[in-house]
Amino acid sequence: MKRAWALLSLVLVAAPAFAPASAGGQDAPPKEPAPPPDPFVVKVTEMVRARLAANIALATGSKVKFEEAVAKTAKLEETVLAESAEKLEISVDQVKDAWAKRERKPHKVGYGDGSWVVLGGQDGGLDSSVKGTPVKEELLPSGPSILTRRKPQPGEPVPLGAPLKTREEWWATSTAAERGAFVEGEFVRKWKLVETKEENKKCSKCSAKGTVNANRGGIGLVVVCPRCHGAKEDLIVTYE
Repeated sequence: MKRAWALLSLVLVAAPAFAPASAGGQDAPPKEPAPPPDPFVVKVTEMVRARLAANIALATGSKVKFEEAVAKTAKLEETVLAESAEKLEISVDQVKDAWAKRERKPHKVGYGDGSWVVLGGQDGGLDSSVKGTPVKEELLPSGPSILTRRKPQPGEPVPLGAPLKTREEWWATSTAAERGAFVEGEFVRKWKLVETKEENKKCSKCSAKGTVNANRGGIGLVVVCPRCHGAKEDLIVTYE
């Protein structure tokens, strides 16, 4: 009996360690390392992105008017490709071919407060067509001290709406970052050499209602949202 146990111990010690088989009973083949990026493609990609950033900056300068920026945006593709080709001393077709082989990096652009410009929000005008007679207040003496009380003043109904910004006014009062996002977003939406995906987010002020409640001279009314101009949502564009 002791001899049998001794033989069994020798067999167990000499046996190879058990290794679990992969799914299907076969070992998974090792993954091949990814090929290194093509230096030429990397160089062209970096140049295109650099020229894009430079031209967006030019299109959003403090002295650039809204219509000028829109016109520059329409020519950005042609300009960026031509400038990249010139600086690298290659053809525009070579730039396009290399750009098509670039490493895809998703980049997100949010229009923010300027979303209404492209989503069909109200361009200027009043935020309400309602007319009314606002309640005026007047200080009147009463007894030994001066007390405040309201005294309605008669008058003709007047428009209660407040002016909304026009596209030009929005552009003139927006920040450089907001203008840059607008130009970049409008460009990539039309650029044939990138893939884009659009999504919408509720307006942070009206929660996608398009209107907000207001009080004008003691009169409550519903007015067009001053942030989204009735468009209800923000536009976000992702491209690679």
